[in-house]
Amino acid sequence: MNILGICSIAVDTIAHVDHLPIRDSFCTVTKSERMQGGSGTNVLVQAAKLGAATGVVTQIAKDADSDWIMDNLHRCGIDSRGVYRKDGQYEAPSCLIYVDPHGEKMLVVSAEKRLPALTEGQANLSLIEEADIVYLDLNPAPMSMTAAREAYKADKKVVLNYQEDLDSILSRGVDRTFLTEILQYVTVFAPCQEAIKALSGSGNVDDQAAYIRQYFHGLIILTLGSDGLVAWDQDDKKIIVPALSIDASDTTGAGDSFIGSFMVAYLIHQQPLLESLQYSTACAAYTCMDFGAQASPTAEQLHGFMEKHRQ
Repeated sequence: MNILGICSIAVDTIAHVDHLPIRDSFCTVTKSERMQGGSGTNVLVQAAKLGAATGVVTQIAKDADSDWIMDNLHRCGIDSRGVYRKDGQYEAPSCLIYVDPHGEKMLVVSAEKRLPALTEGQANLSLIEEADIVYLDLNPAPMSMTAAREAYKADKKVVLNYQEDLDSILSRGVDRTFLTEILQYVTVFAPCQEAIKALSGSGNVDDQAAYIRQYFHGLIILTLGSDGLVAWDQDDKKIIVPALSIDASDTTGAGDSFIGSFMVAYLIHQQPLLESLQYSTACAAYTCMDFGAQASPTAEQLHGFMEKHRQ
């Protein structure tokens, strides 16, 4: 197995709206559709589309939507031995995503009939031994420390991704100290700027990198949304990669596509860092061209897309 994700999974409801709602205002849903999602699983789907052997450790319920999730994992070729199915009156994890005409989004995670966090006793962490890379998105958060530690001891590459705001991460039962302590076991750290801005107290990317460097000495990839990314390698060489200019339909899953394709290009195929970052930026852009978090490209689709943008 190339990549084992210990991560989130969900069913998404994509609601197309005339504009994103703001406080004390209305918006109109013009169309809605249900799709497979869950940030961590989106990452694995992208990696699988590019030829990686992937598996997942996660939790679902025993309802019809959870059956649908299992069907999708099998269809995508993702090893589901690590999926724990919880008994009881629970529902599959779900997320409501509002998408405006410009492709911008707002996400609302449902807590109704929510599954309790997956525990170490329920998680099949023995699968770590079979993997080359362990991907973590802090879903669930407390167990991620154990998984990171075990992967590190087993000499596996560990990729940690924060793609949510700090308050959302802290709501999972961890504190700021946890978020810095886990970095000692990590190979690649790929946070969004919003989370690091809140942790570091600075809006400047160089200050944010300096804050991370107090705790972490591996590869930093700081994602900046429509502004692209900035990365620092182990020698602190700074690399800036702008986002591709596109007419986005839906930005949901772009960051997931980015990190999934990056692991394939850089950690599996061992392509140069800059080339890998550019390749993954193109993957993220392609994903924005259609609706749904798993609208990510195959290698052939991405090749054609990149050729078109080069021209």
